[in-house]
Amino acid sequence: MDSLDNKAEFNQIWSYMDYSIHEMPCGVLYDENGANEQQCQDLMKDTYRLEELAKILDEDADEFIAFCRWHYERYPHYLSRQKHFGTYGQYIVKYGGPLQFKA
Repeated sequence: MDSLDNKAEFNQIWSYMDYSIHEMPCGVLYDENGANEQQCQDLMKDTYRLEELAKILDEDADEFIAFCRWHYERYPHYLSRQKHFGTYGQYIVKYGGPLQFKA
């Protein structure tokens, strides 16, 4: 794969991940709906591919990836006990997570 293909894939993954978190602190999106556990696992896989591509392309994606991983790892837990936590924003605050990604 040449660098143009890598850059295009990097941009595509970044864009979709950015879309998936753009409604924070409301929750993680997958397509036009809220993500479920399996979809969060799929998004986590994307973080590893984005990390690989960032290294190849010498792109700084560490903070963005960390932000996404925090949510992709924890959103399924929130969904499993949603009544206990109230809103996802309350869950984020309770566990000291990031509310918004600031580039």
